[in-house]
Amino acid sequence: MVLLILLLASVISGGMGLKTVILLVGVMAAAICFFNTEMALYLILFAMLFSPEFNLGGSLAEDRSLVIRIEDILIFIVFCSWLIKTAIYEGIGLIVKTPLNQAIRLYIFAALISTLLGAIRGDLHLLSGLLYVFKYIEFFLIFYIFTNNITEKDRVVRFLIAAMIVAVFTGLYAAIQIPFGVRVSAPFEGEAGEPNTLGGYLILIVSVSGGLWNHLKDPKIRRILLGIIVFLLVPFLFTMSRSSWVAAVPMFLVFYILTDKRYLLTILLVLFIVTAPFLLPDAVKERITQTFTPEAGFESTVTIGDTGLDPSTSMRIGSFKYSLNKWKEHPLFGWGVTGVGIIDSTYFRLLAETGIAGVAVFCFLMYTIFRYLYRTYSESEDPLIQGLSLGLIAGTAALLGHSVGAASFIIVRIMEPYWFFMAALFVLSQNEQAQGTVAVPPSAAESGDAPSPERAAALRADRYTR
Repeated sequence: MVLLILLLASVISGGMGLKTVILLVGVMAAAICFFNTEMALYLILFAMLFSPEFNLGGSLAEDRSLVIRIEDILIFIVFCSWLIKTAIYEGIGLIVKTPLNQAIRLYIFAALISTLLGAIRGDLHLLSGLLYVFKYIEFFLIFYIFTNNITEKDRVVRFLIAAMIVAVFTGLYAAIQIPFGVRVSAPFEGEAGEPNTLGGYLILIVSVSGGLWNHLKDPKIRRILLGIIVFLLVPFLFTMSRSSWVAAVPMFLVFYILTDKRYLLTILLVLFIVTAPFLLPDAVKERITQTFTPEAGFESTVTIGDTGLDPSTSMRIGSFKYSLNKWKEHPLFGWGVTGVGIIDSTYFRLLAETGIAGVAVFCFLMYTIFRYLYRTYSESEDPLIQGLSLGLIAGTAALLGHSVGAASFIIVRIMEPYWFFMAALFVLSQNEQAQGTVAVPPSAAESGDAPSPERAAALRADRYTR
């Protein structure tokens, strides 16, 4: 109440800017959420896309400063409250045991080691590097916070609905920008915006929605999901993000290979190819053709054969060459996080920052994720789990395609929703296993390994113990 009174007094007197007001509201919300974890989780979900960034000043490096977001505060509060609970209540584990834990640990360890080595050599500012590594850790904290705090299917469904509402509002915010003739972007992305980031987020949501639409049976829910997909594809096109458009290709291939709707997908693909020259907006067609139109006077134009590329593509390819040259100097562990500046590609940035070790660990993480998702998709009998796991397989493949021209796997507004969906899937699959309804392979059934009701209850209890 004291904070609220001070806030109102400052607003009335005109002594406080809008960002300061929002920051204070976030602090008050975080204080409330300390006593209501579910409320905190909902706020984190909405803050993933609708949280402003606050520059708190203080130079971390020549081109970087300390930036904080509302969900950073909320995540810190929830994590601290969970630490307190683990200290007070016996049997509550800090980190839930999942099939992804080992790969996650190795990924964090590789980033941390390469950054410390880079700082020792003097190649980067230690505080800047560590803060970015902690941001990577925060992505995984999202995963563990949600797996620790949403344990019932009904709650997972409510959070999934909330995530879709956030996506619709984000799409609406982007759609409002279309008439102004600008590349659409997500909220609070600065004056220039980040269309590439919005494109990666939208293709993730479209993938998840497509997977759910494919498996859920309720006609009303399917119509809503189809409406979300169609609606989000409009701002997706107007991001003018070529990396995002490329990401749609692996997403489509996953659905084509893993679903039984190949006939429908083939028809849609043929219709798109035939009608695209006539139906696509002129701005989109111009963006595509612009790729192969060099700009007169631009000295760093890259040519493929006899075809010159536009400045944006040429500069991106130039940054790829730069990252390869930097990697050759420290091939094993790279230059460390933030050691080579900003490179718009997950692969080239990862190679330059963490070297062969980091790339190997990232490949292992992707392999572990795909193996877990496909196994869950194949073994589950729950349409919700099947749909979500299929959507995440397609979404992960899409983000790997998106990563060619964007650092997708370290972008906050993409990775936080991604790891939330992973947490939701893990909780749903754990509940299915605990209830003894998961499909058992024939070899297991023949050997008597199918879980009995007593065993199912023990599995559920064991989850909370871990």
